[in-house]
Amino acid sequence: MPRKKKLKVNGCSIISHAVVIKKVTSEHTGDLIEIVHLDVTTNDGIFSYEIYKDERFPDLNWVRDYIDTTLIRARKDCLNVEMSEYVERIYLFFDIQKVGQHQYSGRRV
Repeated sequence: MPRKKKLKVNGCSIISHAVVIKKVTSEHTGDLIEIVHLDVTTNDGIFSYEIYKDERFPDLNWVRDYIDTTLIRARKDCLNVEMSEYVERIYLFFDIQKVGQHQYSGRRV
């Protein structure tokens, strides 16, 4: 399977973004769970991610609001934005220039 393209852009090249909390069926348990779903649209396409609740970030409302606020700032101030994956551990690294990096449990979809 080919590797998915990593999001690495200047905030001024982000056309739009959407970050919402959704209910989905867990692939592991079949239970209904909440996730943060993130879509970032650039000239290179749409980058979509699912972020899961974990011990570091148990409050998905906080995660949603943080990502939304920092992407708004990145777009306004033309800050570099990077979202990379550690696929084997199901981690996402969300890094905004001058703001910092957060590690979430999640994956690119």
